[in-house]
Amino acid sequence: MNNQHSDRVITELQNCINTFLDQLSAERELLLIGNASDLNNITLQKQDTITQLSLLESQIPPLLSDFENDQSLKLKWQQTVNLLKTCQQMNVENSSLVNNRLKQTTNTLHQLHSLFDTGHSVTYSEDGSQIISSEPNRSVHA
Repeated sequence: MNNQHSDRVITELQNCINTFLDQLSAERELLLIGNASDLNNITLQKQDTITQLSLLESQIPPLLSDFENDQSLKLKWQQTVNLLKTCQQMNVENSSLVNNRLKQTTNTLHQLHSLFDTGHSVTYSEDGSQIISSEPNRSVHA
């Protein structure tokens, strides 16, 4: 193959990976602040980028012999692999954030359900701390 073509494909792939890294960083920030509406937008953008990455990746196998025979292409390919490893690590970290957020939400729901299932009422003291009454809650007040 033509080394210029190979170089162009790797450059496009690296640009796309860098876009994906930016999206993963944005996703991380949104997960940390709990912004669900913008999180949906970044997820859609990531899906588009993943599709683009897949198309570029399909162009790589015929170019592998060029990478072996050209030191600069070989180096550029190694940089691409390193970028992909960074993506993988960031994705693992973001997944961990999602799982932690899910656990927090599940725990909160469990606590809410246990309060209403037992029939106990929750009130608050002057300092804002919760007081759970041991008497059954016979009515719900807004």
